[in-house]
Formats: sequence, C-alpha cells, structure tokens
Amino acid sequence: MSNNISITTEALSKVHLHSFKHHASSVNGILLGKIDKNSILITDIIPLFHTQTLLPMFEVAMIQIEKYCRDNNIDIVGYYHSNQCIANELEPEPIAKKIADRLNNELNNMCFLMISKIEVSRPSGLVSIDKVGSDWLKNRKTLITIDTTSNSEDINVILKRNLQNIKESQIYDFEEYLSNPTRDWLNKSLVL
Repeated sequence: MSNNISITTEALSKVHLHSFKHHASSVNGILLGKIDKNSILITDIIPLFHTQTLLPMFEVAMIQIEKYCRDNNIDIVGYYHSNQCIANELEPEPIAKKIADRLNNELNNMCFLMISKIEVSRPSGLVSIDKVGSDWLKNRKTLITIDTTSNSEDINVILKRNLQNIKESQIYDFEEYLSNPTRDWLNKSLVL
C-alpha cells in the first residue's frame, strides 16, 4: 500500500454520488489513476455494483475494465466499498475483502478505500483499509488528500450542488449496465 493517496474532486464526487444513489445498499467500484512507488493518484472510478456482488459478474466487469484501461493507458489503482449497514461502516463485508484480496494479488500496489462520513478529520469521506496478515484493517495513519489541481472548489460545495441537481440519478454502475446495456458504465457523459 502506498503512503500517499490523493483523489481528484471529480473522482471523489463520483464515489459519493454512487453511494448517495444507492444509499440503502452496499456499493463498490474500481479506482483508476496513476501509481508510483510511494503514491497513488485516483483520477476516475468505475462504479461496479449496488446489490449483491457475485464473483462471476465481477469477473465479467474486470475483463471489460482491464481492456478499457489498456486501451486508454490508465492503471487500476484500487477498490472502494461502502457497507449497507452504516453502524458498521469501517468493517469491510466479506465479499469486499475477497475482491480486495483478488486485486491485491494481481496488482503490485493498490489501495482499498471504505466510504465513510465527511468530517473535519476525514475531508474526503474515505478511509484507507490495509492488508495486515490475512485480514483487512482500518489504517488510521493514511490521510486521503483531495487533489484540487483541476477543480479547487470545496468538495462539500460540489457535492451539495450535485445533490441539488440530482446528479446521483445520472451515475450508472456496471450492474445497471448489465440490466440495460444503454447505460454508460464509464459515466463519460456525467458532467459534475
């Protein structure tokens, strides 16, 4: 796991919009960006599922995501997850751990992020989860910073505006694409 994790405001907005759209469900997705020895920059996300994540459907999604990444010279840099039960927000569900294990085995360096509340001590609303032995545990030392290079506006202002404009209804995950292939699982047309 890298020591420094940054996420662009656009990618962070998509993560939260995915969780807002399916607020009563677990959600998860793949983090895209650039990675080097000591840092990860998350520049985009691909929302995956919002109900039960089935490993065969995950494999189908990963085949398409890996092709997209190869074709566009983008790295898969990690995985995000939000539990259905807010009371247990930072304990990854068993399927999330399995997916993180699979990605961790394939990628040299990756991050696993849990969606949480946005607070002063956690301005991104994300928490890093690290592999410790055979388990995944919350890392209290890693702060996920918000990269404001392309947009210096405060994330709370962006999220508030996106919710007022009902932008969460315009983000689609891979599960929605499987139900309706006209849905853009890459969310290229989503303007935040």
